[in-house]
Amino acid sequence: MSDIDGPQYIRQESYVDPLVPVAQQPVVVNDPRLVVDPSQGDRVVVQPAAVAPVAQVRTVAPVGAVRTGFTRRFAPDAMIAAFVGLVLLIVGLLAVVRGGFDGPMDDPVVEVLGFTHTTTLGLIEIALGVCLLISGVTSSRSGALFFGSVMGIGAFVGAVQTESFEEPLALESGHAWLMVISAVVVVASALLMPRFITRSSTVQQLQ
Repeated sequence: MSDIDGPQYIRQESYVDPLVPVAQQPVVVNDPRLVVDPSQGDRVVVQPAAVAPVAQVRTVAPVGAVRTGFTRRFAPDAMIAAFVGLVLLIVGLLAVVRGGFDGPMDDPVVEVLGFTHTTTLGLIEIALGVCLLISGVTSSRSGALFFGSVMGIGAFVGAVQTESFEEPLALESGHAWLMVISAVVVVASALLMPRFITRSSTVQQLQ
């Protein structure tokens, strides 16, 4: 059995059916020396005239089968959640590496992809990115909905109250609104996008 988990995976299962012997069927060869004894009443008994009856029994070797089942699944919403989480994780790591931990968490202010960051903001992005990435890899709708909602609500508060987060996070309004849009995409895809599952099987006879 092989099983590869994720937004898109193929599961293969093989079963060996038990051996099923084919019923033995005797084939009697006609022999003129065989006679019928009428003295047995309603029962008809075949007796040999001189030698034992000759019979041939044809047997077929037991037959088995290997049945292999395939399951294919494609979850586009999980791929979106994993992609957004991966981007957030990379951005947060860059912010933490550039900001460092030598001084206060809000100093220095560094720039990543055109937006200002502090180490604190980078750590927040890393945490959200890891959670979304795990939700996407495990194809968890509930995880994507929860962490996408957390990111969207937090980013929306940061977007409308940017001045309150300028010192600790160096958060810019454009950055916050971009995170809001990303969160909306994650939540909407988890709610609306269908998942596709295809099952098939093959049977191979063994003899």
